[in-house]
Amino acid sequence: MAQFAYRANLSAKSFPLISNNWGQSIIVPGPDNTFNRQVASTEDPDKDVGIPQIYYCHNVVPNTQGFQSVGYTTITDGVPGKTFEYEYMLQDASGVKVYLGVTSAHEFYINDGTGWVFNTAYIYSGLIYVAHVSGTSYIWVPGVGCLVYNFSTKLFSSVTLTGLDPTKIIGICPSFGYLIAWDTVNVAWSSTVDPTDFTPSLITGAGGGAVEGAKGIINFCFPHTLGIFVYCATNTVVGVYSGNARYPFNFREIVNSGGLSNPNLVCYEANSGNHYAYTTSGMQLISSSQGQTVFPEITDFISGLLFEDFDENTLTFTKTTLTKTMVKRIHSISDRYLILSYGITSLTHALVFDIPQKRWGKLKIPHVDCFEYELVTAGVFEIPKQSIAFMQTDGTIKVVDFNFYGSTHAGVILLGKYQYVRSRTLQMDQIDVENVNPANFSLKLFSTTDGKNGTWSVPYDNSPDPSNLNKTYLCRAEGLNHSILGAGTFNFTSLMFRATPGAKR
Repeated sequence: MAQFAYRANLSAKSFPLISNNWGQSIIVPGPDNTFNRQVASTEDPDKDVGIPQIYYCHNVVPNTQGFQSVGYTTITDGVPGKTFEYEYMLQDASGVKVYLGVTSAHEFYINDGTGWVFNTAYIYSGLIYVAHVSGTSYIWVPGVGCLVYNFSTKLFSSVTLTGLDPTKIIGICPSFGYLIAWDTVNVAWSSTVDPTDFTPSLITGAGGGAVEGAKGIINFCFPHTLGIFVYCATNTVVGVYSGNARYPFNFREIVNSGGLSNPNLVCYEANSGNHYAYTTSGMQLISSSQGQTVFPEITDFISGLLFEDFDENTLTFTKTTLTKTMVKRIHSISDRYLILSYGITSLTHALVFDIPQKRWGKLKIPHVDCFEYELVTAGVFEIPKQSIAFMQTDGTIKVVDFNFYGSTHAGVILLGKYQYVRSRTLQMDQIDVENVNPANFSLKLFSTTDGKNGTWSVPYDNSPDPSNLNKTYLCRAEGLNHSILGAGTFNFTSLMFRATPGAKR
């Protein structure tokens, strides 16, 4: 049969989180009936319609035209011998900011843009919470109390939260000028005049009490654009700000909401009307009115017991069967990206959801925390394309590098499985890719005999100009279907190949 030309699909919004879950796809569907509105869900019609597409990647994110690789730029060097666990942003009334880094030894390090500097250490047990209210960042350290950082003396000092029993307080958060504190049963709010005054008063407005609608103990409270979300053991309650100084928050249960067991499993940083949270009901988008289950495939993957990774050097998939669920964290970056970090015993990968585009990518970088990077250098405010930051174990901070030209990325993308028609094999003859970095890009071809098992080959680079961003590769590989692997630095906007239908099956 005659050779044909084909342009690959680079617009898929998702990909299987386990490569074996991607079935045999087809270019000419023929009698295939993979999607029919009468027998298939219309909620997500592009999940498996049999069209060849991306089915594995790491260090790759979607863009408007296709997919691109990313790298990492070191912003802050680590501290040898130290094990960092978290970072927090501290800010004063004039807008001066510093990063607070906390180690596993409960040491506090400060970074004002020049690197981590040891400040102090405390003895405590539990989680630290930071709340920014009325120009001051309050730090709650369990067993120590409430602290504030003096930007002039560069020292921490204690403040007393009057009207509260410090031995019962779990944490603090901000909302509408109030400092909120909670224990396992009650939520208290401060005076708006003095955020450290919790003594109940009709004059100052400070008060609190048990939470209506709470099911189980109160685990966490986080700010929301309408007030606060109270995450309990098995449900979530919203405290809607009323504007009434005597009764500033009206509490009610959020319909269909699950509970929360870990503060790292909720995105509350963005000033959006919803929280993404991994609750007892799975991955949910929680608004002030209801909890909506989203991304069921993410819930199934993260709660499952199978972990997969790909080694671009050995060209092999490694699957690990787990005895307990993966560790995980959720982050919201720049009101655009939802980052879900995961790993076996530590965080090694991160799924990236581009919210406006509604498309997924994946990163591969060992880290302990992910956060929205902000410059603390005075007079500099905009850092486009440098907002996704990862802190590694020793405190090293790296930001995701989207720069294609001159960058050294370690992106990996696997596209396929390309078969012309079900009744014939396919011979790949030529592959054309656009926007690859010639100094750091390689292409390989995986040809199968049964749709799953096969061999790798390296097509010949026949590009007229080796420095050209567009590459032409020649090959002669026949198989039931084929997958194309791109590795290195690339910004795929178009991928075409020429092939010849082969023998009948």
